[in-house]
Amino acid sequence: MGSAIAELRRARGLTQAKLAEMINLEQEAISRWERGTRVPTLYRLQQLSDALECTVDDLLRRGSRHIDDQTAVVSHALKGLGPDERALVISFVQQFTELLRSKHPARSQRRK
Repeated sequence: MGSAIAELRRARGLTQAKLAEMINLEQEAISRWERGTRVPTLYRLQQLSDALECTVDDLLRRGSRHIDDQTAVVSHALKGLGPDERALVISFVQQFTELLRSKHPARSQRRK
């Protein structure tokens, strides 16, 4: 996701400092997101999408396609949640992935 933020920011001629100012944040936070050492919250993703004139989906889909990177994003999202909340999120993810697999059975078979 960090590379997507950097790419879209540069495409709009913005510095990290200017983007940070637009969403009322420190420049270092933008730097951390772009380097991938931190992940923005959903609230900040929405602010970024507004400032960068794109959708949240644009930011997420441009992110890394490596499973380890994607797993790290999910892991970061679970931090700060209690055990019951994490279990609920995991259950939702499992149900959603089963739904996706049922819509694309041929794709699921290739991955086995």
